[in-house]
Amino acid sequence: MKRQVQVRQKNTKMTKENKKENSSNDCFIIMPIADQEGYDKGHFNKVYEDLFKVACNKSGFKAVRADEVKQTNLIHLDILQKLIESPMAICDLSNRNPNVLFELGLRQAFDKPTVLVQECETPKIFDISPLRYTEYRKELKYREVLEDQDLIADALTATKEATDKGEGINSIVSL
Repeated sequence: MKRQVQVRQKNTKMTKENKKENSSNDCFIIMPIADQEGYDKGHFNKVYEDLFKVACNKSGFKAVRADEVKQTNLIHLDILQKLIESPMAICDLSNRNPNVLFELGLRQAFDKPTVLVQECETPKIFDISPLRYTEYRKELKYREVLEDQDLIADALTATKEATDKGEGINSIVSL
């Protein structure tokens, strides 16, 4: 009898922790952080600042990238924690970065909602080509950026709604 009470207390504590975790509005951004070959210096920082952060704000999320976490842990621990705990993620497949693909695989393994994005004209990756994704334009021209922000924000909103309803393969959806 006493053991059952302890188990119930533990389950109640876990439920409270899960609610706290799910109440977060973080959207973890899976993307290259450093400059990449074939791209202008600072290109992915501009994509993050001008597209992803704004799209997250428009859809009620707070964009978080691994290099913004200020804890004194190893960056790998911070990335793993955010991959597992963030209620939403955006994954930028544009330059076919192996680290990005690995992080996407972990996110999928934990069945977490993720919006896939990539630059227009990026070659499709065979294993994930059947999944829906949203495209943005590499040139980052002002009016195109505004349109792309809305497309990404709409994809985040649709993904959250589908996740809340329990729909989708690994809850990966976009428009």
